[in-house]
Amino acid sequence: MRWRTVLRSSSATWLAPLLAAFVAFLVRDDLVAGVTAGYWPSVFGAATFALPFVTPACAAAGAWEGSRIARGNVATWAPARGGLAIAWPLLLPVLALGLLGMAVAVAFTLTATAPAGGMPPLSVAAMWLVVLLANAMAGFLLGRKLPLVIAAPLALILSFVLTAYPATLEPLWLRHMVTGGVNGCCSLDQTINWRPVASATVLALAVILAAALALTATGKRAVRLAATGLLTVGLLGSGALAYGLPATPTTPRSTTALTCSGTEPQVCVWPELSSHLPTIQRVAADTRQRLQHAGLNVPAKLTMAEHAGTGAQYIGSWEQATADNVRIGIAAGLLPANPPACADRGEFPGEVAFGPLGAWLSLTAGASKGEVAGRYGQQETALAARIRTAPAAQQRAWFQRNEPALHNCTTKPQLKLTGQTAGGAQ
Repeated sequence: MRWRTVLRSSSATWLAPLLAAFVAFLVRDDLVAGVTAGYWPSVFGAATFALPFVTPACAAAGAWEGSRIARGNVATWAPARGGLAIAWPLLLPVLALGLLGMAVAVAFTLTATAPAGGMPPLSVAAMWLVVLLANAMAGFLLGRKLPLVIAAPLALILSFVLTAYPATLEPLWLRHMVTGGVNGCCSLDQTINWRPVASATVLALAVILAAALALTATGKRAVRLAATGLLTVGLLGSGALAYGLPATPTTPRSTTALTCSGTEPQVCVWPELSSHLPTIQRVAADTRQRLQHAGLNVPAKLTMAEHAGTGAQYIGSWEQATADNVRIGIAAGLLPANPPACADRGEFPGEVAFGPLGAWLSLTAGASKGEVAGRYGQQETALAARIRTAPAAQQRAWFQRNEPALHNCTTKPQLKLTGQTAGGAQ
């Protein structure tokens, strides 16, 4: 059969505009909601959100093509070609249908950001390809066994349930076995963890091999045993790779990717922000000077690497190089990133001090009051603003009195400044 005839008669050809329209109009807002600007892993990670909607189309189209083979009694013809050779030309348009759906998803995530450099995570694209092919082949087998009126809707429903619903189940690592669970990745300081991608790929490969075996082998009992064995190995391997992973598994980005500039301070940012580095360095220098004038010690090296190392300070991993982001990031780096371990076991009095202290540091660093309130809260920022009206020595004493409460569970913060009406814990 000529390819022109295959494409003209394929159900995938008729489904293609419907799938593209579905992704474009019904999934678009969710696709672009959390994309990190300028970062390829986030572009592909966000696009993976469309996978549970694209795979059912492949499964249904595969079932339709399998049903065509069954209705034509092809299995009873003289065996000039094997079952896999017969199925492959029919499945290629179905696979192209799935790739079209994912291409539309990537097109929309790219509209939210335009990566200026680096390479797309091809491992994620390879996972999409394998998962789409597994659904198409499983649907094809279903279409050969059941009437079309049952096979196509059943394949669509089963595919959607098996790819979309694990994301709502416990334990969390189950979701990685079917779609990789990378749609929440990644901020600039993170990259995609290989384990969830490998987990989904291993299970999908097991389905592909089992389906290929069913299409080529002749002994029914041997086929059932071998296919069951392949699926069991795939499930065990996929589960072993995914076991213990959190909801959004990521890996810290290598610090060798950082771009640094300046000396007082030296500022290191991720390459996606390197074009803004002169502005960031200028704002950082002014911020450091303001905080030092308030009696605070700010290291001479400021970095976006979370594990900053000796003599350096973490300034956050924001994606927009605004002056407020720089100032708030540097200010936040002067506070503990997490509560003390004792907070997990009992009361933590210092919890109420984090917001006012962070707001005071950010306002002292020169950040706008509106941005600070958006991060730390209106009441906390109002309290910090009242503290800022006191003499510098009193402000410094207020900070030094309350900051230790963030490091243990015994020190109680004293947020009220003597001589003012600012409220707070005593």
